[in-house]
Amino acid sequence: MADKISVTSRNSYGSRLKSSFWKIFGWIIFVIWSIILLARNEHRSIEQKRALSEWAEIVVEATSTQLDKTLDGKEVHVYWDTESPAQALVDNIFGITTNDLKLARNVEMYQWEESEDEDCTDNLWGSETCTTTYEYYKTWSDHKIDSSSFYETQWHTNPANWEYESNETTKNPIHLGVYTLSDVFVWKLSNYTDIDLSTQDITVPSKYGEEKTTDATTNTEESANDVEKNNDDYLYWDQDQAETETETEKEVVVSDWAAIKNYEWLHIYADHIYIWKNENEPQIWDMKITFASVKTGTVSIIWMQTDDELTSYTTSNDRTIALLENGKVSAETMFLHAQKANKTLTWILRLLGLFLMFAGFNMMFEFISTLAKVLPFLSKIIWFSTWIISFALTLTLGFLTIGLAWIAVRPVLGICCLVVSAAGIFCLIKLRKSKKASTTPETESENTPEPDAEVIEC
Repeated sequence: MADKISVTSRNSYGSRLKSSFWKIFGWIIFVIWSIILLARNEHRSIEQKRALSEWAEIVVEATSTQLDKTLDGKEVHVYWDTESPAQALVDNIFGITTNDLKLARNVEMYQWEESEDEDCTDNLWGSETCTTTYEYYKTWSDHKIDSSSFYETQWHTNPANWEYESNETTKNPIHLGVYTLSDVFVWKLSNYTDIDLSTQDITVPSKYGEEKTTDATTNTEESANDVEKNNDDYLYWDQDQAETETETEKEVVVSDWAAIKNYEWLHIYADHIYIWKNENEPQIWDMKITFASVKTGTVSIIWMQTDDELTSYTTSNDRTIALLENGKVSAETMFLHAQKANKTLTWILRLLGLFLMFAGFNMMFEFISTLAKVLPFLSKIIWFSTWIISFALTLTLGFLTIGLAWIAVRPVLGICCLVVSAAGIFCLIKLRKSKKASTTPETESENTPEPDAEVIEC
């Protein structure tokens, strides 16, 4: 259950104006940064696409069973099973051992996490009343949560130091047939699977004391009694069926709660090691440790052959590429996946850049709506107008940036972006003219003289 703390504060009209005014300069830099992000993203996307296209045309097939010296310095595609002659990997604390390629120790701690929610109400003449609610949750996290920045720190303190840290060890070297994987490909081997601790001879640090002996017979009888009590709520047509279901349910119950080993402050289960206090009810500072490994298996790689080593390839436009996929995958499919990944990343960064630009423009205009806070209903109208203007400016400047980046290499797409940008400029001009036109007729009607009777008769 989360703890909640609510704090109410009042901001004067003057302090709000001062705050919104200084935001203008910060958000101008924000808009400039979004323009740089959009431009660099388009450039990265173009160069990556060119590099992949260049590589796809010159890649050749190789065999992993025999080294072909004529392929040195060339870009080749190969698939085979990974293996390593290195000794088994051993965790230096708990003694977890595996013959797989990688061994990872993942440590999580039960910690406090703070969420903040602010609700503000405008008052007449420009001031505002804000209620900030801080909620504190307990959660498992694999990284340190800094509690020193919490609003309330006395009862919500997280540890600054962890007794155990996450760690990863890797066999060296790792072979793919007659080839040796370079570090860039070893890093890409990330298909982890959990290690079953029930198959391990775990070394427990002596500070946790002696292993506790549990009466398995008593535990089994208690579990059976619980199952029998639950079964009283059901009506069975067949007594044999009832006994079968009872035994099945009993096994599930026992396997769910039973630990492989129990110590005073440490409990070992099939999927994790639990440290400190009561394993049935997590407390702050408790730790949960799991282990995973990367097994040997078939992988497909596109790389540059250098003697017997597989290294990344640098294209003519200085883009470094290293492609690896699990399983037997053709070179054509791997390049197709790489192009799709490039497009996906491009759109993610593109939308991020446009969103940051919109937020920047919107916050720059906050000063205008803050000026109108003396009348709350008027400020809402102005806020909506500035939101529309910010959106139009984002479309205009954002697509102008994208269009200019693309027009040199993809004229059609670049021109389309410039058309969208021009449409945004047109809308802004049209909006400005419509505002002027709304006041002009009244002025002209007051200054235009009434026509005389003769003119009307004609």
